[in-house]
Amino acid sequence: MELAKPFDMTQPAISQHLKVLEDAGLIVRRSDGTKRPRRLAKTGMEALDQWLAMLRKALEKNYDRLEEVLASTEGQKKGEK
Repeated sequence: MELAKPFDMTQPAISQHLKVLEDAGLIVRRSDGTKRPRRLAKTGMEALDQWLAMLRKALEKNYDRLEEVLASTEGQKKGEK
């Protein structure tokens, strides 16, 4: 219930989100009596960080290519006038 308080979501919805994060390996759960505390999973976060770095590189290349195409298009338009 503590996790649901700051959000406009029901406790079952929060539980579903936590299950997805757990299945993805981004959080881990342990049992502590009736509580089920969760924490970030270091290996899952490292894998996510590597994936984001790869995505960032790919996007940078795409933006660089787009910039080149737009620059050549501008150059052609100026040459036509």
